[in-house]
This record gives sequence, C-alpha cells and structure tokens, in this order.
Amino acid sequence: MSDLKIQDILFCAAFAGEIDKLKSDPRIHTFEAGIGELEAAINLQKYLSDPSTWKPKAILGIGSAGVYTWIPRKEWEGKFGISKIFSNYQIAFLDKKIRLPESMTFKYEFPDLQFPFEGNDFVESATNGTGSVTLEDLSPRAMERIKVEGLGFENMEAFGLAKVCNLFNIPFGTIFALTNKVGPKGSEEWKLSWRKHSDKLQEKILSYL
Repeated sequence: MSDLKIQDILFCAAFAGEIDKLKSDPRIHTFEAGIGELEAAINLQKYLSDPSTWKPKAILGIGSAGVYTWIPRKEWEGKFGISKIFSNYQIAFLDKKIRLPESMTFKYEFPDLQFPFEGNDFVESATNGTGSVTLEDLSPRAMERIKVEGLGFENMEAFGLAKVCNLFNIPFGTIFALTNKVGPKGSEEWKLSWRKHSDKLQEKILSYL
C-alpha cells in the first residue's frame, strides 16, 4: 500500500458533478479544471503557479473514461480505471489521415506514483487523452496501435493535466469511473451512466480516509 494519503492529493475534475461528494469532506482537496485538454491544462497551470494555493504531493485526475473495445467488457464493467501513463493520439493521426510534427511529445509517464488504492475493483491501463470523444468504431490500423501501446481508456482532459504535472514535476495519475465502450453509442451510454458511476467512485475514495 502506498504511503500517499488521500489528504495529500489534489483531485482534478472536468466539472462539478465529478467531485461534488468529495467537496463535502473538508479533508479532501479538489479542483474543477474544466472540460477538454486545453482548458484543463491552462487552469491547472494557473492554480499551481499561484504562490498562495495549497501545493499537493500528487495530483489525480478524477472523472469518467470510455474503454477501447480490445478490453472485454466483462473485465472492466462495474470497476474503476487507474492510469499513470498518458498518450495523445488523435484517431485520425493513427489512421494517417492527418500529420503532426515528429517533435511533439505524445506520451508522459509517472512510474513513481503509488496509488493509495488497491483491490480487484481497480483496473490499470494507459489512457489516451484525445481531447475529444471518439464516436465511431476504430479502424483495424488504429485499433492495433491502441492495443500495442496498451491504451485501454479514453478521456478528454488527462493528457493536458499530465503535461502540466510533468512541467511542475508533480506525480500524476488518474482514477476513472468506467462508463462506456468507446464507439458510436459511447456518448449516449455515458449520459445514462456517469452520475451513478461517479457517485460510486467518490464513495470509494471517501472510504480510504
């Protein structure tokens, strides 16, 4: 078990509904970073740059994630996803429909982070921070790259938060409610399930206090 305590972590969410239960406990530090990779990164950088703000020992992005179909639903449904490896692969890039400069950084890893959670209800995989929601089935080319890279989860804010934490040399990871399969029906599945899964995730975190 990690020596990192829940009280030492800043939990960053995209919107208020993902941290509302955590905010009710004064021992927990939360931050509403905003929706999307860019907004989340800018707001977290502003927070960490302010000398008057509390500085965490680690930062965890909290929210929801879709799961790529190479992981069978039976292996993740009803569980929580954790990550400490983050990539930034646009699906069109994997399909060679767009070009990005080779000098760009596409991955951040935080191997020294030790999650203060354990148990069979946690599934660990790398997260693809697309900055958007994928609403189509992946091509065989894209799916093979996703699988080879070990990218199990998709989330809009994770890579932006990881980039800022790397800049400030702060350990970073994510803990997700796994709400849907990535694909054409993913967004609708998320709308129907995010609230109950978020409540379950926040209650789980509170149980570690």
